[in-house]
Amino acid sequence: MIDHDFEPDQETFAIVVLGDFNPAIFHPAWFSANQLLPEEETREAEIAVITKEVAAFVVGNIHVQVDPVRFGLTTTQSTRGPVLRDVASGTLSVLEHTPLSAIGLNLDLQFHMPSEADWHRIGHALAPKELWTPFLEEPGMRHLVIEGTRPGCDAQRIHIQVQPIFSPKWSILVRINQHYRIDTADRPEVSDRHDAATRILDRDWPSFCSFAKQTAAKLLADCLQKS
Repeated sequence: MIDHDFEPDQETFAIVVLGDFNPAIFHPAWFSANQLLPEEETREAEIAVITKEVAAFVVGNIHVQVDPVRFGLTTTQSTRGPVLRDVASGTLSVLEHTPLSAIGLNLDLQFHMPSEADWHRIGHALAPKELWTPFLEEPGMRHLVIEGTRPGCDAQRIHIQVQPIFSPKWSILVRINQHYRIDTADRPEVSDRHDAATRILDRDWPSFCSFAKQTAAKLLADCLQKS
């Protein structure tokens, strides 16, 4: 039996909200004025662009990107994961009259495999080559996505994506997305959808992060044990 205790070499946390947004209002100073981020951080923000069509900047290792239909926050620092949730929830509270349609919780985890052989075993376990050798020579997995749900979770769907990474060598990327549709018939009012979004962030974000990390590590370990 192969025994590996997998820890990710890199983590990327992201929260994405779909709705009707005005990118021009999203400025680092707006976040400090609404007490969503510390003023000392917003003063040192790295602004890429702020226009009527798109806003993109970095504040305290939180990447903010907004267009007319999408508000997104991303960080690669695991210690900023709770802050990411608080900023997203606070932003929606300030924009209480903004129509919302969906919300996604995301965690990308990149793992370096112990060897090239282990790297190949992941693909062999998830996409058995025997199915493909009658049609292709040297078949290999490039991208696999599985969709489903999980008990005790209100998300309409969960995507788990696995793909090999060639730089750095012998790495595997596991992307997990938990998607919620909130513009449903049982939430006719804008306020109902805001309440749903903030409940999702407050209630589900910590459990989602734990689920994603445990799932990714166990999935890779199981693949190596079975191959």
